[in-house]
Amino acid sequence: MRIASWNVDSIRARLHLVLDWMDRHEPDVVCLQETKVAQRRFPRVDLEQRGYDLAVTESDGSGGVAMLSRVGLENVVIGIPGAVAPLNQPRSISARCGGLRIHTLYGPNGRKVGTQHHAIKLAWLSLFRTWVDLDGMQAAAPTVVIGDFNVAPADVDIWEPSRYRKRNLTSPPERAAFEAFLDLGLVDVVRRCNPTEPAFTWWNRRSDFYETDRGWRLDHALVDAVTADRVRAAWVDRDERAKEGSSDHAPVVLDLDLGH
Repeated sequence: MRIASWNVDSIRARLHLVLDWMDRHEPDVVCLQETKVAQRRFPRVDLEQRGYDLAVTESDGSGGVAMLSRVGLENVVIGIPGAVAPLNQPRSISARCGGLRIHTLYGPNGRKVGTQHHAIKLAWLSLFRTWVDLDGMQAAAPTVVIGDFNVAPADVDIWEPSRYRKRNLTSPPERAAFEAFLDLGLVDVVRRCNPTEPAFTWWNRRSDFYETDRGWRLDHALVDAVTADRVRAAWVDRDERAKEGSSDHAPVVLDLDLGH
């Protein structure tokens, strides 16, 4: 099974790039973030014609998440059950796809350490972690948590650690929030498969950040320990970021051998 995650920074603006990528790589499940489109305007037809079932959150034009699957899409939960304002945001989708419980997320950005936005980010990540735990990890269900966490969890995940270590995206509280997912027994399989490479997934659009590889690893794929042993490859398609009109994020891809 091939599972992909991609912050597309507007599905309507980049639909041609997404469809081309899907046609070439043939993923079984695709998780999209920052779709930036209302449910009624999501481009369903092009994806359904390729055999995908869809689950889509609402979006006010600045966020939005979608899950596409051609191996089943059952027991769909949009958002975190029971969440109340300001944490009841349409930032996640959970569903059963081909024997796996897959959670995809678009974590809050946080904007600046010490602000209310940053506090909400930490609270949302903590609540989402609890939901992942209750929804399957406690029962040892095969689980994948994949998407844009908006956290660079270690110094290797950022191009200049000394400059950014205490700022938003890389601050100690955010890194602790990411580590809390691993404490559930989830495995950061992209890092495990690429132990020394930066494996950046996002490059700022300013200047020549991509050309000079000044990036961050903000998009992650976490898998329960049993399923992690079935991961044949976990990689970032960084070449996609180089294309004209591309998103500022690159796709993250998992290849699993689930057997029978």
